[in-house]
Formats: sequence, C-alpha cells, structure tokens
Amino acid sequence: DPLKYAINLGHSLGLEIHAWVNTYILWSSSYYPPYSEHLYYTQPDWLEVNIHGKSDSNIDITSPQSLNWEGIFLSPNNPEVNNYLSMVFYELIQEYDIDGLHFDYIRFQDDIYGYNKLGRNIFEGTYGFDPFDIERNIISTKYGWTINEIDSMKKIWEDYKIENINNLIYNVRNRIDSLKRDIKISAAVKTNPMISKKKWSQDW
Repeated sequence: DPLKYAINLGHSLGLEIHAWVNTYILWSSSYYPPYSEHLYYTQPDWLEVNIHGKSDSNIDITSPQSLNWEGIFLSPNNPEVNNYLSMVFYELIQEYDIDGLHFDYIRFQDDIYGYNKLGRNIFEGTYGFDPFDIERNIISTKYGWTINEIDSMKKIWEDYKIENINNLIYNVRNRIDSLKRDIKISAAVKTNPMISKKKWSQDW
C-alpha cells in the first residue's frame, strides 16, 4: 500500500501528507489503456462530449491532436461520474490518515465541452431547453428569442456546469466534516479567476 507507507514515513518525519488526485482527466497518453477494466472501456457513457457532438470515446488517441488537447476527460455533468469519484475520495478520507486532499484537473478541458448525453438530458429536463440549441443558433434572435433571453439561457448553462463541479467538492467537504477529520482541501486552478470560470467552469 504505497499511500499508507508514504503516510507512515512522512508523519514519522513530521511531514504532512496530501493525497493528489487527477479528478476529471482520465487518460492522456498517446496509446490506449492496457487494462480491460479501465473506465475508458467500461464506462464510455461517462466520457466528455464536445460542442460538435463528438465523444472522447471516439477520439483516436494514437494520432496527434490539437495543441490544446489534454487527454480523455470524464464529464462533470454526468452524475454517475461524480458519484463514482465521491466514493473514491471517501475511501481516501475514511481509510487513510491523510492531512490533505489535492484536486488537480478539477475542471472541464475547455469551454467547448460539457455535452455528455446524460448530463444534457438532465439539463433539458430541468430547464426546458437543449444547450446544443444555443450553439446551433436555434435559440437566436432569428427565431424570435430576445438578446436578454439568450443571455439568460447561456448563464443558466454556464452555472449548471460550474455547479456540477462544485457539488463534488461540497460532497467531499461534507464527508470530511461528518467524520470530524482535520483534512485540508486544495486544488490546482487556472491563474485568472474570471477566465477560469468562463473557459473551464472552474470557480475557484
């Protein structure tokens, strides 16, 4: 158990041990995962979908991608993803004497992502419109929508993406508090808070 070993050794030396987790990024190598049990294979519906409707499960990762492409991401908008991640983090909190939990990649890959099918369906069922329709200019002044209505709908969609990420952190924080553990939470965030919120749905 490498983590337990690190905790025991670190604490014996007076060090704090923080568990560092890659939150939503699932795979970033130029070859496919070698294990058949990997989430990439077992849960393709959990993967992110971009504004063009292309799922990360359909990307040929052996071919060069754009310079902005970071890898295969899980979708924060799919509640099954957050449920799974929460269980992983709960195990770290409950089973290990960690001093902190550090979230890396606690964000979307870019603002063109977020269109996971289940996440989209939940959103449409809640708010009555498909966010794809904004991008396809179906929700536009051409079809009778006002600028204020369009801006309001864009804001609802942006807030939905942010809230799904925040809810994961809230759940973890609540579990820490319920167990009365003294565990710090930290995150790797983009440097500009306004751009971070707009481009990556990361409201740090």
